Amino acid sequence: MRITDQVNLFNLKIGKKKAKANKMNEDNAEETVNERTELLGNKDILTKIGGFGRYQLKELLILSPLIVGNGISTLLFVFVLYVPNFRCAIPGWKNDTFQIHSAVQSQYVEHYIPKDNPHCMVYKWNNSEESVLEKPFEEVPCRSWVYDESSVPGTAATEMDLVCSREVFQSLVNMLFMGGIFVGSLFFGVISDWKGRRVSLYLSLVLWILSSLPLYFVNDIKLLAVLRFLIGFSGNGIFMNSFILAIEIVSSPYRSLVGLISQILFSVGEIIICGIAFLERDWHMLCLLSAVIYIPCLIYWFFVNESPRWLTSQGKFEEAQNLYRKIAKTNKIEFPEDDANLEAPIISNTKKGSLIDLFKSRILFWRSLIIFFNWGVINMVYYGLLFSSGDLTSNLYLSSFLSGLAEIPAYIILLFTLDRLGRKPLYCTSTILSGIACIVSGFAHVWGKDLPWISTTLALVGKFAISSSFAIIFNLTTELFPTVVRNSALGLSSSVGRVGSMLAPYIMLSGNHIPSKFGPSLPFIMFGVVSVIAGFLSLLLPETRGQNLPETIKDGELMGRTGTNNTKGY
Repeated sequence: MRITDQVNLFNLKIGKKKAKANKMNEDNAEETVNERTELLGNKDILTKIGGFGRYQLKELLILSPLIVGNGISTLLFVFVLYVPNFRCAIPGWKNDTFQIHSAVQSQYVEHYIPKDNPHCMVYKWNNSEESVLEKPFEEVPCRSWVYDESSVPGTAATEMDLVCSREVFQSLVNMLFMGGIFVGSLFFGVISDWKGRRVSLYLSLVLWILSSLPLYFVNDIKLLAVLRFLIGFSGNGIFMNSFILAIEIVSSPYRSLVGLISQILFSVGEIIICGIAFLERDWHMLCLLSAVIYIPCLIYWFFVNESPRWLTSQGKFEEAQNLYRKIAKTNKIEFPEDDANLEAPIISNTKKGSLIDLFKSRILFWRSLIIFFNWGVINMVYYGLLFSSGDLTSNLYLSSFLSGLAEIPAYIILLFTLDRLGRKPLYCTSTILSGIACIVSGFAHVWGKDLPWISTTLALVGKFAISSSFAIIFNLTTELFPTVVRNSALGLSSSVGRVGSMLAPYIMLSGNHIPSKFGPSLPFIMFGVVSVIAGFLSLLLPETRGQNLPETIKDGELMGRTGTNNTKGY
């Protein structure tokens, strides 16, 4: 062997030893960080200083108005875009109204408004002295309409004539709202993991207020659509960050409780807006009232604390320690100085995760796909039923109230069953139940027209069940993904889900344009089929009940496997 070869071999061995040493140092550093994370971020420290004490209750009460306001904002446009009974206006009749006030008006309606299509077509009319007894037979699209304002004096849809050929603008506004949520989920998810939950929450709150106040002055559909997009963009940031802030400060036994309380608060917002809309029928003022409720929340910057889990995941151990001390003090529990290892050095090279790391893992990749599909289905069905809630009965306010009320029993039942029966079986059952209810409701709408209460009841059962699924999937997603990517993963899941919610308005609209007696029922049947599929796919996910929140990508891969720390309930 030549000297050069010996030198090269020697250098190669030295290089391997250095690489091995570096790898060991890196592993040791990561292990130290993980140990540090375990000390500051896992259930042990929260259990010892109060898993759900006065501090957690105070934070939840502070965040509650934000979550309630999000429910108000979401259901708001069910009233703003509501279309009451209407027909084409009598051509040439300047003071025509939906209600018939004279025999002459009745005669004109009979002769100039087609009975088979009174909403969008009129018989051709001219200004000659043509007798009303001589009915013209050529039908043309009408350009003006009259609305039944006996119960709802005026909405954006009636003021802007969003009917017939302009009906698509209703779906467009709702789609852009969901599109805003889609983009906002990605944006605020990244901001939340990058700059913190608190910064992301406040930024979304300011943007929401700036987007909502101008609704009072809007009289143009394009501007209305843009503002609705911005409201969706910022509103989801408010809910998502509030939810994460609330759930990351409690120990495992209380995570489902906090998650369900958040969903109940959202439903309370839906019920509150029904009452406000009933008392205030002017849609401009209704939008203004829904906006001003958030203005006092601007002082939250001085009251809302950052998530200790996020601080730990970012290597900000000193801040996390101080916050844990504050939690212990508020909960009137002595801080465990020895267990917290306060004098341990802060590791500067804390390993942080990204969504790319999530997709590099085969296990987490397939789990993510299942989660994404379920989010899409749940959002599509939930918002499809929500946007059609005003049609459940002949009374807009009662229908919307019942739709919001149907969610609360679902969440209350979950409070007593979610930690006993587990996330997966309940999620699968509720999703499949919702699908079956929607399918049967669709057929009942065709074959049970004489018994409308049947389809109404089934639709409410579907809303009840899909609300359960919506609540559970928030918990399931939060508990499946590691801390280092949790908010980004939740944001991405929510964004994918919004694709389904963006499709919901158009799926509901398609039922009005399918020339079949099953036309109006097809959206419900479609919702039902995909719900059943999603329910069975969810059986492939691991159970997260009683398991530690995974901190690293490796922890996430071990979720659901026996013999690991992450499978020990507490």
